[in-house]
Order: sequence, then structure tokens, then C-alpha cells
Amino acid sequence: MVQKAERVSAPHGGSGRPVGNVTRGTTNPNRMRRVDRWLTGPQAWRLRAAVDPLVVDLGYGATPATAVELFERLGAVRPDMRLIGIEIEPERVRIAKALERPGLSFQVGGFELPLPGRPVLVRAFNVLRQYEEADVAGSGGWSRAGSPPAGSLSTVPAMRSGGG
Repeated sequence: MVQKAERVSAPHGGSGRPVGNVTRGTTNPNRMRRVDRWLTGPQAWRLRAAVDPLVVDLGYGATPATAVELFERLGAVRPDMRLIGIEIEPERVRIAKALERPGLSFQVGGFELPLPGRPVLVRAFNVLRQYEEADVAGSGGWSRAGSPPAGSLSTVPAMRSGGG
């Protein structure tokens, strides 16, 4: 079992490694359904208005169940959206790759958000509660993703459950 994450190790760019630490990864299927309903309901305008409907599930955990569920739910709002599940543990990503299909992919990464483009939504729940708030706020990609360019309709709401 992986212990609670330690302080974020290094800012992106120095070592080339993903920013963050391996976490417990205990998210179960259907656990994020309420958040997903919020994203497909009151927040659906973000996806509909996006020029590039890119969505990230950051730190999806030991299994990609919640990332797949998010992809299917958001696909009802915007069928052309792309979802990338990002996980810091390479073995978890290797296992998830079997579930890839058009619009759904998985890759190794962390808070630096190693993406081809700018996400319109980033869902990061359980991964965030295992860090101190100060550790997450200073990580390169997360803070970069949180401030869209002037005039942009796309924003990245940071959503957390519990802790810090």
C-alpha cells in the first residue's frame, strides 16, 4: 500500500520526472458520479463553449474506472471531446492503456500536466487531498492551468474533496 504523499519533490523542468508522488489510488467505480453530474449539468457550458474540448482526469488512481466514467458522461454533452487520464504511477497507466479508444487516452504525468493543448476542465479530487495545499499551489502545470489567457472562455475549475 502506498503511504500518504510526501511534499512535492521538484518543480517541473529540472529532472524531467512527473511532479508529484504516487498516492494510494483507492477511487472506486461510480464514486465521482455527483461531480460528473455537476460537470454535465451546471458546468456543461464550459465544454460546449470550448474550441478544443480537452479534459483531464488528474490522478485517476489504481484503476481507470472514474476516468472512463467521466469520458462517457461528458461524451453525452460534447461527443468530440478528448479526455486524458494522467497518473504518476507507470504501471497504472500501462494497465489503463487497454481501455483507450478514440477520444480517451492515458499517460504518465503529474501536476505539470504534460498535454498537447490546454484543458478546459481538470478533475483532481483524491490526488489533491493527499498533499498540503502549499505543495500543490506551487507546482508548475497546476498553477499554469489555473489562469486562462485573457479573453478565454475556457477555465479550469480546481475541484477537491477533503483535506488541505
